[in-house]
Amino acid sequence: MSKVSSYPKGDLRRMLAVIAAVDCTPDATLAKVVAKTALDKKTVSNLIAKAAEQAEVLIVKTGPFYVLHSWGPIINRDGAHLALAGSVK
Repeated sequence: MSKVSSYPKGDLRRMLAVIAAVDCTPDATLAKVVAKTALDKKTVSNLIAKAAEQAEVLIVKTGPFYVLHSWGPIINRDGAHLALAGSVK
């Protein structure tokens, strides 16, 4: 089990980790983000949508690729990367 998938359902750290995975994955596809986070496809898709809705994060999908264009006014890049690494307790 990855550190990300061990976060409880509904935990903000899951969303942060997904955003960070998109940010640090070259040519990020759904499959690559799933592999990096160990979350399922539906969860990753839902968390990307929630990040846009709840935190004004701008992730644009062009064809199969996701690109992070803006972290929005709330999310801290460094904190999100810590969540992806499993370092946020």
